[in-house]
Amino acid sequence: MYPGCLNASRRAKCLLLVSLVLALSTALLPSATILISKGAGWRYLDDGSNQGTAWREPSYNDDEWGFGHGELGYGDDDEVTLLSYGPDPNNRYITYYFRRFFYVADPSAFTNVLVKLLRDDGAVVYLNGTEVIRSGMPDGPIDGETFATPPGTEGAAESRYFNFLLAPELLVKGVNLMAVEVHQVDFESPDVSFDLELSADGEPDVIVAALTRGPYLQLPTTNGITVRWRTDEPADSRVRFGLAPNALQSEVVDGDEVTEHQVRLPGLLPNRRYYYAVGTTHATLASGDDYTFVTAPMAAKPTRVWAMGDCGTATSQARAVFEQYRNLNVLEGRDTDVWLMLGDNAYGVGADSEYQTAVFEQYPELLRRTAVWSTLGNHETYSIDPNGEHAYFNMFTWPKAGEIGGEPSGTEHYYSFNYGNIHLVCLDSEESPRTEGGSMLTWLEEDLAGNHQDWLIVFWHSPPYTKGSHDSDNLFDNFGNMTQMRENIVPLLEAYGADLVLCGHSHNYERSFLMNGHYGFSQTLQPSMVLDAGSGRPEETGAYLKTGTGPAPNQGTLYIVAGSSGFATFQTGRHPIMHSALLRMGSLVLDIDGQRLDGRFLRETGAVDDWFTVLKGASAPELRMSAQMVQGQVTVSWKSSAGRTYVVERSWALDQPWQAASPEIVATGATTTWMDVAQGVEKYFYRVVQVR
Repeated sequence: MYPGCLNASRRAKCLLLVSLVLALSTALLPSATILISKGAGWRYLDDGSNQGTAWREPSYNDDEWGFGHGELGYGDDDEVTLLSYGPDPNNRYITYYFRRFFYVADPSAFTNVLVKLLRDDGAVVYLNGTEVIRSGMPDGPIDGETFATPPGTEGAAESRYFNFLLAPELLVKGVNLMAVEVHQVDFESPDVSFDLELSADGEPDVIVAALTRGPYLQLPTTNGITVRWRTDEPADSRVRFGLAPNALQSEVVDGDEVTEHQVRLPGLLPNRRYYYAVGTTHATLASGDDYTFVTAPMAAKPTRVWAMGDCGTATSQARAVFEQYRNLNVLEGRDTDVWLMLGDNAYGVGADSEYQTAVFEQYPELLRRTAVWSTLGNHETYSIDPNGEHAYFNMFTWPKAGEIGGEPSGTEHYYSFNYGNIHLVCLDSEESPRTEGGSMLTWLEEDLAGNHQDWLIVFWHSPPYTKGSHDSDNLFDNFGNMTQMRENIVPLLEAYGADLVLCGHSHNYERSFLMNGHYGFSQTLQPSMVLDAGSGRPEETGAYLKTGTGPAPNQGTLYIVAGSSGFATFQTGRHPIMHSALLRMGSLVLDIDGQRLDGRFLRETGAVDDWFTVLKGASAPELRMSAQMVQGQVTVSWKSSAGRTYVVERSWALDQPWQAASPEIVATGATTTWMDVAQGVEKYFYRVVQVR
């Protein structure tokens, strides 16, 4: 009756219902006294009207209503009384009303009262004018225009009687009224069903349910986490948890019978490993050593972030990307702390069934251990559920109320959260407004202004810079999403000190230099916009350095496209801001420890094809250089300071004099490159001298 137990008022009601269920299941119950039998006669109204509230009261005159015995309804060929759906089969009546009086000689003689309710799709039950049951219906006020909660009653649940326990004190001595309204999930629902049994001191039916999805984790905080799963039959929900797999000493129970289970575990300790089991009050459906999670930390700790884009192909190659990442964790003794999906998680339209194959059956081992965070991809927008939402939003729970840090967004399209010393921001490049003055940019500036974490990582789907299977120079590609994100979002992110921007969409891997100030098409790139044109590798031109700590403005941002976790298709070219552009499958592994960030592009083969380091709070760069010769052309790169003047010198041998090989070069950024042509010798020695 109160799904989720996610707030205090619901939790209190859940606990009351739980205590009744436990009392009932542990006692030897006498035979039931039937107050209303299955198949009983009911007054009904099936004219599509909105009856308001007066019809629920015993004094209401229902003489003009119809009369028939249960089961009442249409569409299943098992009805005793056939109801009308109206003149238009494509615009059927939403709500049906039912009333029946019954007699109770002495309510105090009963220990409990049991309702068995057949409802398709949703129902609200009133006893003597007071709401006592809400099943398959949304929260809030209900009237004749209210739809049942999607997906409604389907499959075997269409013939199931849902169990509800009531307190005997709700009955009155003498004549009582049971009133029920049954609602359809939409105008085209092909059937409606209603019947009800009311008994005293009866035993509820034991529901045998099987796990069909999950469990999977959502909304991890320092003191709680949400566990979700799906069953084939409606059932109540129970999660047992504790600090060891054989000591699950705490539990949360939700007595509402649902197929989509969502239970919040409260009162946890920060940065602590817990174990858990999910099921019903009658059976455990999933448990073991691998059903475990670690709560979020209160302060900075070494953190591993796994980012994967466009993984939704459901192929063995996509599975290999995950398996190589899992092997890396085993080899290095690490867990995943933050798991990011960059959109297009399930091809082709992001439907629930496609997510089942491409996500829930592809990564069950990680889903049960680590909460997944995602952004909306373009393929997620192609599927619409009966309630008008994308299937994506019905399967996941994102923090729109700022409950994990950051500014409340009020929407699951974009949100933010903290983990240790990292602030992560998820944006929507597909459906939300991407222009100045729009709701997303207004929220984003408020969120960034309040951020004081050491690291700022932002992720969305359609990248601002790419020459992969999409081209950010193409104004018509993806309806200008990439252009608008680059022109309107990127300047704000750089002004508030974004360190990394992660995207998917292009089915390749691309990683930029350290950038600031490039908001146009690729041909408008100026050297001053590349703050460090080196590799970012300590053993080559050195790590990317930021002198400030925290969200220091305009010190440079790395832009990464990691859209090849499901396949690598093609590249249209190479964007000039990119240090790396690889047409290979893989995923991005980030390790953050204090003021250091290390990134690796991990292939589905286990190879690491790109790597880089960012250091914050770093001093001025050391004079570090590297040289490579390819087909007689020598490239010399060195760590530099903008405005300083350098000269490259060379010698045929270390015991010979050094001679100037280059003119004086004034550095414009943190890495400077000069090219030379070898002149018929097998070996050169180079050095860089700072002259001013």
